[in-house]
Amino acid sequence: MPLSSRHVVDLPWRLSTPLMQEGRDTVLWEDAQGQVLGFAAWQYYWATLDFFILPGPTAQQVEQDIFAWAEERFRELDEERGRPLPYWVEFRDDDLARRELVEACGYLLDEGDHYVALEHPLTDLPPVPALPEGFTLRQLAGEQEVAAYAELHRAAFESTSMTPEWRARTLQMPQYRPEIDIVVSAPGSELAGFCVGWLAPERGVAQIEPLGVHPRYQHLGLGRILLLEMLHRFQAHGAEKSLVETNLERTAARKAYESVGFSQGQLVYRQGKWMTNV
Repeated sequence: MPLSSRHVVDLPWRLSTPLMQEGRDTVLWEDAQGQVLGFAAWQYYWATLDFFILPGPTAQQVEQDIFAWAEERFRELDEERGRPLPYWVEFRDDDLARRELVEACGYLLDEGDHYVALEHPLTDLPPVPALPEGFTLRQLAGEQEVAAYAELHRAAFESTSMTPEWRARTLQMPQYRPEIDIVVSAPGSELAGFCVGWLAPERGVAQIEPLGVHPRYQHLGLGRILLLEMLHRFQAHGAEKSLVETNLERTAARKAYESVGFSQGQLVYRQGKWMTNV
């Protein structure tokens, strides 16, 4: 997969979602020798179509096949839901080829909900601040702690999406490394914050996905501690650059990343299309 493709590094996290396991929202294209030519997945939890296409002579046909499959699946979802919704595709502002493909397929709606991709060279890192008294930073305690993690994640993001089953599947991914799956526990052992990292050693790149702190424990500096600890761990693994994405309107999160040395790489745009008349 080309480096310009988004979610190459954190793809294991996205493939672990509950709906990915049902098999209706994801599809692969392979040649006669089993070489993967393309992959597509409707990511319900992010409301976007993920897709990757192997460059080469088959790319144009795979492009057509991916969008034909996606639009058929989207119409099925409209029918099952009983009402239409727009479906979204994302592309970076420096990826002209993907933008042209998306627009040629009719994805022209712009809701203005964009992301910013931030980058951090893993050199001259600030030291990790000390934890507040009684707090502990450690690795996630494996499957025995996924239920507690899921509860913390839901509270941190004010979302009901995360489940213990989703979190447990991430631990089984070949790319998973327990030493970059860290949490902070509060006095009394309640989980207060988390940060999950993913590595692409062959690219020298690492990515944070996700990071959060329970509302009860915000404003204690835990997010900064988790973030800097993760960057140091990435550096120890030989990564040269760290990536993270956040919603463009999530100003507090962006400022927190920038305060430790992240800077803007690219903007990520979302464009959509209705499959059913509204």
